[in-house]
Amino acid sequence: MQDQSIPVHKLILLFIADQAPGIRRSRLGDAALASLSMDYFDLAKTLDELIEAGLIELETGGDQEIERCRLTDQGRSALAILQEQIPLSTRRFLTTYLDDTHLQRAAADQITASFQPAEEGGSRLTCSLREGDSESLSLSLILPSEALARRAAARWREDAPAVFSALLQALLAEEDQKEKP
Repeated sequence: MQDQSIPVHKLILLFIADQAPGIRRSRLGDAALASLSMDYFDLAKTLDELIEAGLIELETGGDQEIERCRLTDQGRSALAILQEQIPLSTRRFLTTYLDDTHLQRAAADQITASFQPAEEGGSRLTCSLREGDSESLSLSLILPSEALARRAAARWREDAPAVFSALLQALLAEEDQKEKP
């Protein structure tokens, strides 16, 4: 009879990717480490093995800094068969952890920044802010270098509301002064 076991570290990562489809690679790691089932080195090695085996796929969207993990059909099938090998306490913990951090993950997904080489030279930075399913702000700038674009993208991701507020104040400042007698 063929051995149907997969190391529990792999099953835990498959479980997380199944429970939180499209989870950022960093957040998947946070959840796995929070379960106290593996250390960082186990996590990195195990995730690489799952990607190489075609059980999890990585996607990068418009934001080059963010990699998202998605369970493949093959990964979903393996998890369905072997999920019971994950200790019940670990499954319960992960389910609660992912529920508790859902809003935090969703909020982070509302703010994106990407950059690419610009035809004119330098790098084109595109920052966006979403509210629900609609985009409330999209800003595209050409910066002289990739290093500056990378810094600006990081700043946008760290504190988009403050950057947005400063931009609005700058855009509306002259109009506000005209309205005052």
